[in-house]
Amino acid sequence: MVADQLKELKLGELLETPPPGLDEAVAIAKVVQFVNSQEYARFSRIVFDTAPTGHTLRLLALPEFVDVSLGKVIRLRKKLSGAADAVKGLFGVGGNQDEVVAKLEKLQERIRMVKALFRDKDQTEFIIATIPTQLGIAESRRLLSALRQENIPCKRIIVNQVITPNTGHAFLKLRLKDQQAALSLLDSDPALKDLNHVRAPLVDLEVRGLPALQYFGSTVWKDEVLDRINAGSGRRYFMLGGKGGVGKTSCSSSLGMRCALAGHTTLVVSTDPAHSLSDSLDQDVSGGLPVQVQNPFGGPELPLYGMQINLEQARAELRSTVAGGGAKGLNEFLDGLGLGMLSQQLKDLDLGELMDTPPPGVDEAIAISKVVQFLDSPDYAHFDRIIFDTAPTGHTLRLLTLPDFMDKGLGKLVMLRAKLTAAASTVKNFFTGGKGEQDPAVVAMEKLRGRMDAARALFHDSSKTQFIIVTIPTLMAAAESARLAASLRQEGIPLETLVVNQVIREEAGDKFLQARIADQQRAMQVVQSDPGLGELQLITGPLFDLEVRGVPALQYFGSVVWK
Repeated sequence: MVADQLKELKLGELLETPPPGLDEAVAIAKVVQFVNSQEYARFSRIVFDTAPTGHTLRLLALPEFVDVSLGKVIRLRKKLSGAADAVKGLFGVGGNQDEVVAKLEKLQERIRMVKALFRDKDQTEFIIATIPTQLGIAESRRLLSALRQENIPCKRIIVNQVITPNTGHAFLKLRLKDQQAALSLLDSDPALKDLNHVRAPLVDLEVRGLPALQYFGSTVWKDEVLDRINAGSGRRYFMLGGKGGVGKTSCSSSLGMRCALAGHTTLVVSTDPAHSLSDSLDQDVSGGLPVQVQNPFGGPELPLYGMQINLEQARAELRSTVAGGGAKGLNEFLDGLGLGMLSQQLKDLDLGELMDTPPPGVDEAIAISKVVQFLDSPDYAHFDRIIFDTAPTGHTLRLLTLPDFMDKGLGKLVMLRAKLTAAASTVKNFFTGGKGEQDPAVVAMEKLRGRMDAARALFHDSSKTQFIIVTIPTLMAAAESARLAASLRQEGIPLETLVVNQVIREEAGDKFLQARIADQQRAMQVVQSDPGLGELQLITGPLFDLEVRGVPALQYFGSVVWK
C-alpha cells in the first residue's frame, strides 16, 4: 500500500531534473573541449564575454555547484544498482545503472576541467571592465574581492567610455546622429512601440545621493509620467530591469525619491546580487531589512526606505527547511517512522543529500518572496510603493519565472516525507487511536512554496504590479530591450513603460563635456588610490562618437584600447 502511494510521486524526476545552471556549465565545458581538439587547435586565444557582475559571479560558482550536484546523482544511481526491486520501481529504473553512471561521470569530468581552468593563472585571466563613475568603480571593487576569494586570476581593469579633453562639438554631433538611429528603432520596434516612452537625459554629473536623485527624478519622472504610473488605489509594486550598465539603480532610486516626495511611503529593494543601491542612495542600506534614508536637506524625514536583500540569510533558510528545521535530516526522519525495511532501503539512498546544496538563483527567489511576505505584516503595512531594482536582463527573467527546481526537487522530497508520515501515522493510530502529528519539515517547505507562489502571482497581477524596462539609445541595447519585452509578455508580466536613459540633449556643449570630464577624473582617482584596484594594470577606453558595432568599428576601437 505504502509503495503504491510512493510510486505516484514519480521520484525518478529527481534523477532526470538537471541542476539549475547545468546548461551554462556544459556550454562552457563544450567550448573548452572543442578548442582543445585537433580540429580547433589553431585557436590560441579564447575570449569569454560574460554577463554583468552578479550573473558572472554566479557563472564562476556554477562549476562547483554542478560538480557537487552531479556527484550526488551519481552516488544515488550507483546505490540504486544494488537496491531492491521495490525501491527501483519507485524511481522508474531497472537493472544496472553502470551505463548512465559512466555518462554522468564523463560530464562531471568536463565540468571539473572548467572549474580548474577558471583558476589556472598560467592559462586564464579575468579582466574587469567598468566605466568612470563612483557606482561603477564601487561594483568593480566588490567584484575584485569576490574574484580573489574564488582564486580567479585578475591582473587588469579596463575603464571604458572615458571622455578626453579633446572631445568637443564634433563628438556631440556624431553621437547625436548615432543616438537618433537607436531612438528611431525603439519608437518603431513592434515589441516596444506600444509602451509609454520616457526619455531621461545624460546629465553632466553622476546621479548619486539624494540631491542628485531629486534633480534627476524631476527630469525623468515628470508629473504626467508619475500620475500615469501611480494610477489606481492601494499598494503598488514596480520592477525596473534591463541590460547591464543602463542606469537601472539610478532610475529606481530616483523613482523612489519622487514617490516619497509625493507623500507615498516608499521602499526601494535591490534584488541584484551585485548591489549598487547603497552607493546610489549614498547610505548603507544592507542587512536585509528596510533602512530609512536620511534627509540631507534637514527638516522632516522623507518617507523613503532602502533595502538590499540578504542572500546569505535566504540560503540559511533554505538549508534549514531542507534539513527539517535543523533538528533531524531526512535519514533521521526515515529512521523514526517505524516502516521497517522500506525505511531502511530509502535511508540507504541518502535522498536528502540531493537537496543539501541550493542552486544559484534560488536564494534570490526565496529572498524576494520573503520581502513580499513581510510587507504583508502589520509592521510594514505603511509601505504603499515598493520598487524592485532588479539584476540585468537574463538574471531577471530567471527570477520572474522562478525555478522548476522548487517543484521537481524540494517538492518531491516534501511529498515523500508527507506520504511516509501519513503511512506511519495510519499504522500508529490504528493501535493507539491517537492523531498523527504533522511533520515540521513538510509544514516549513509548504509554507516556503506557498510564499514563492504568492510572490509569483503578485508579479503577474497587472492591478498591483508594473515592470518598467530601462535602456539606453544604442542599437544593441534597443535590440536587447525588444527581446526582454517579448519575454515579459510571454510570461504574462504587466509591462507599460520604457525609460530611455542617457539621452544626449541637443543643446549639450562644452560646459556639459567639461563637467562630465571633471566627474570622471574624480572616479579615476578612486581607481588609482584603491588598495585592490590600484594594483591592477589600468587600461582606458575613450567614449567614441559612434556605437562600437561591426568589424571596422571594432578594429578601430581595439587599436585604441588594446595597444
